[in-house]
Amino acid sequence: MLDGSPLPEGDRPSGRASSTGPLKEILKRVRSRGAITFAEFMGLALYMDGEGYYTGKRERWGEAGDYVTNLDISPVFSKLVAKEINEMWASLGSPGRFTLVEAGAGRGLLSIGIRKTVDELYPGLGRALDIKLIELNPDDSALLPPSVSWHRSLDEIASPVSGCILTNELIDAFPVHRVIGTGDGGFAELYVALVDDRFVEVPGEPSTERLAKYMERFGIRLDEGQKAEVNLAAVDWIRKAARLLDKGFVFTIDYGLPGRELYSQGRSGSLICHYRHTVNDNPFVNIGSQDITTHADFTALKAVGEEEGLKLTGFTTQKNFLLGLGIAEELKETSGEGPEGIEAVTRNRSIGLLINPGGAGETFKVLIQHKGIDRPALSGFSFRDLGRYLS
Repeated sequence: MLDGSPLPEGDRPSGRASSTGPLKEILKRVRSRGAITFAEFMGLALYMDGEGYYTGKRERWGEAGDYVTNLDISPVFSKLVAKEINEMWASLGSPGRFTLVEAGAGRGLLSIGIRKTVDELYPGLGRALDIKLIELNPDDSALLPPSVSWHRSLDEIASPVSGCILTNELIDAFPVHRVIGTGDGGFAELYVALVDDRFVEVPGEPSTERLAKYMERFGIRLDEGQKAEVNLAAVDWIRKAARLLDKGFVFTIDYGLPGRELYSQGRSGSLICHYRHTVNDNPFVNIGSQDITTHADFTALKAVGEEEGLKLTGFTTQKNFLLGLGIAEELKETSGEGPEGIEAVTRNRSIGLLINPGGAGETFKVLIQHKGIDRPALSGFSFRDLGRYLS
């Protein structure tokens, strides 16, 4: 059983509530209603209006935050993503309008980098490119042109999209249900409760029949005591994205695995929390102040996408994807001497981090799905396509 640290004195049932934001709201709900689903807990911790981890005013990225992203590591990342998007535009027949919807845009850095690269290297796409950013907590300081629009959800995109719907580290932050194997081929849902002034997980009947349908559909059988996460929000997302897309691509970059690996024997969930450049597996500490993530089930994203007309373009690791797009050509020859040499060494090291087999290069995966066109040949999958592992 996973439990958290004792609540602060002011947050205990016998004390005077002194907490604010997500912790206060979670305590209120658990005390008044009893145990809540982990999905509800995670939703409040990350997305409570104005005070959650992603919706409050706090530093999350970079040295001053809790973790670094591909965008913090090297601008080469957005440059190569732009190259792939240019190939997508060409595969659609180089239309006069190509809409790029980036969901979970955060600071807008990826779209800023894409726009910069497109304007410099791909002027045809540059004239056609229409960028729409989706973010619950938009960064008004982002250096994007006035033509870029901010939205809070896909629902605010009024008409079907011809182009690309892009996410980078979005799916892993969707609230998930936690489940545990019961030893008889079945499972129980894990709820968040208060026991002796601690948050703990307690098993109970599934809160929704969708959990059993998900487990059955994807053949997930957990050993007794084996924990796992079920991301129903992810399959809802891919359905909505597919329905919004008239013609083009859904482009997903995220932590994750094929389902057969994610739910294999010996694994016990993938939940990880990030706080001030440290990692832990306890979501019941630093509530509202730490990130909570879980791995995406890429098998489910592929299968549910197919129901909505999305066909598999390719699936691979970030390392393979960037190698296919020519990241090795971005390396600079250098002696390492003088300011220019030191700058080149730094650049080369950052590029290495993007494709590090023991780090981001393997942990991040890339899934691209297409609709309304024949399967295009994209450079990102020319090095090694692992799509067969999603069947």
